Amino acid sequence: MLVVFSCSKDKFEAKIPSYISIDKFTLSTNFATQGSNSENITDAWVFINDNLIGTYELPARFPVIKEGLFTIKIYAGIKENGVSQLRRRYLLYSPHVEQINLVAGKEITITPSISYNPDAKFAWLEDFEGASTSFSYHANSDTIINKTNTGVFEGNYSGKVYMLPTMVFFEAQSPVFKNVSSNGTPVYLELNFKTNEYVLVGLLTDDDKIGLVSLVPTGTWKKIYINLTTAINSKPTNSNFKVFFGLQSTGLSPFINQNPQIYIDNLKVVHY
Repeated sequence: MLVVFSCSKDKFEAKIPSYISIDKFTLSTNFATQGSNSENITDAWVFINDNLIGTYELPARFPVIKEGLFTIKIYAGIKENGVSQLRRRYLLYSPHVEQINLVAGKEITITPSISYNPDAKFAWLEDFEGASTSFSYHANSDTIINKTNTGVFEGNYSGKVYMLPTMVFFEAQSPVFKNVSSNGTPVYLELNFKTNEYVLVGLLTDDDKIGLVSLVPTGTWKKIYINLTTAINSKPTNSNFKVFFGLQSTGLSPFINQNPQIYIDNLKVVHY
């Protein structure tokens, strides 16, 4: 028995995609209430008509097998805690949203413009531009954070820690922040840093001290987003939190430099 199938030609022809190109995001902030617009957005999470198309490392150019008018949402992606394997949407930024017309074989270039989510709150801001800084220090800290006008990240001043060879311990603490939720909504510490020594960043609570991330030595300024959410969620009965920055030289773990130097700027605790 002979069976004949009739197929239309277009079933055997590959569809011609449209292309979308994204180079980088533009972040706008209200400097007085939200601080610096510095960012380290590494990825774009792309949704078309609320369907995830993909996550793309920037700069990106990718095909889309669609034609016509669509709503595109682009969320900023970060390396959480500075770790390449922890790529996350940064939900404290609002997505970029616009209408696009996709045409087969044509390319659209988009520069996403974003800002902080209107519901985002800032429990702490420190940019070293004021007359004084907002830090307190461990009773045994050998030194403090001073304002410096050399080697700054931006503006007129950054914070600098300089340790002499006789100094072995440093710990600075943020002011207490209280009104952060322990129900799983995101809480992040943002900062710019440059350091020649490993620096431990963590959370002080009513009854605990939790180390979270070590800032890795770098000769250039970097931006990091440190997730405080899990640590805060682990302390549902605590109401007082502080961020700390510390380093200590011991016989088993000495400093890697005779004179540790740490620069920091644009510190923020952001939450819902």
